Amino acid sequence: MKNNKIKKLIKESVLKLINNTTDDAKIEKIISKHEVKTHFVPIRYRIFVGLLQSLNIQFGNFIEVLIHKIIEEEKHFEIVDEISGKKNVLLPLAEETDSLIDRFISDRQNNNDNKLTEKFGQLLKNIVANQQFAKNLITTKHDVDVLFKDKRSGIYYYVEVKYNDDHDTGKFVDINRKFIKTYAGLVKKLDIKDTKQLKPILYYLNRKIMKGNIYVPEETHIYRSEKLFKEFLTMKYDDLDGYLKNVSEDKEIVEIFDNLYQKIRYGK
Repeated sequence: MKNNKIKKLIKESVLKLINNTTDDAKIEKIISKHEVKTHFVPIRYRIFVGLLQSLNIQFGNFIEVLIHKIIEEEKHFEIVDEISGKKNVLLPLAEETDSLIDRFISDRQNNNDNKLTEKFGQLLKNIVANQQFAKNLITTKHDVDVLFKDKRSGIYYYVEVKYNDDHDTGKFVDINRKFIKTYAGLVKKLDIKDTKQLKPILYYLNRKIMKGNIYVPEETHIYRSEKLFKEFLTMKYDDLDGYLKNVSEDKEIVEIFDNLYQKIRYGK
């Protein structure tokens, strides 16, 4: 993707995100929520912070779409359009596979040893075997952030995209469980017969590591910041990082936030 194209895409997407999140209806909803609360922080600050929190959540979704579009521009890769970037995708999961993954998560919580890479590799093999031959299938809904195929090797890559590695303990467990179960559903959907045919990747845009992952091996299946770009993309991570940082200081966007605060402060 050309640099000027990605810069334009980022700014247009951010402006759309801000406008959708800060329209009058959403502001009124936040106001009604805080008006009934007793708090020592002035309501105008609580309203403004509420809008910023909403924008932060939406920014995570924006990053998913952005990574999807960047990969889509690569000539050697093919996005699986009917699945990639879609919400609530129906995927088949064997009951045995579902239980297998839950047992793996519990085992890692109770036995955080140094054999994660070995155990995770075996888990993927067991998932492929179960999904191939199991008859007791259940259909579950999954969000598939990015699914693409390397046209040269025929290998599929499933990428779960996160902005930051900063989730609390409960959410952290859910992310890893969902990641593995989505992979399992894709194994059946794509008729995968060998673990080499589909690689699951948990990707964090930022470099920060909040905690060690006891469920997914850092060395092989967790990619952070530039690793995804170096392995797959012609675009440089530092370029994207720079564009995202610069857009926050863009004159038009700064003015939008200044005006938004004045609107909340003075009610107009």
